[in-house]
Amino acid sequence: MTGLIIIISIALIGFYVNDTWRANERARRVGRQACERAGVQLLDATVVRTGQRLVWRDRGLALQRRYRFEFSADGAGRHPGEISLEGRQLKRVTLDWPDGGREFQGLDSDDNSGGAPR
Repeated sequence: MTGLIIIISIALIGFYVNDTWRANERARRVGRQACERAGVQLLDATVVRTGQRLVWRDRGLALQRRYRFEFSADGAGRHPGEISLEGRQLKRVTLDWPDGGREFQGLDSDDNSGGAPR
């Protein structure tokens, strides 16, 4: 019985690590595409996970992950952006513009375009 619990634990840890790696790659791709569509530059070519939690969806539990990135509109200043994923579904991309405005984009689950502002 103990051996079975250890095997299941190792499998769950492996699933979590793989899912986290895929979500990080998706967030990085979405951040890059959002910046390209908005005509700004993604700085440091990366995103950073700032939080995660379990949420209820129509089909059960999912991990909601939030990521932060920085972009530059003029090559000099740094401005924050955020990405929100629920499971593998992109929920929101937010860019904090230099003039103080924010742009939000609601997204469909079938949207593979990166969810960039339009």
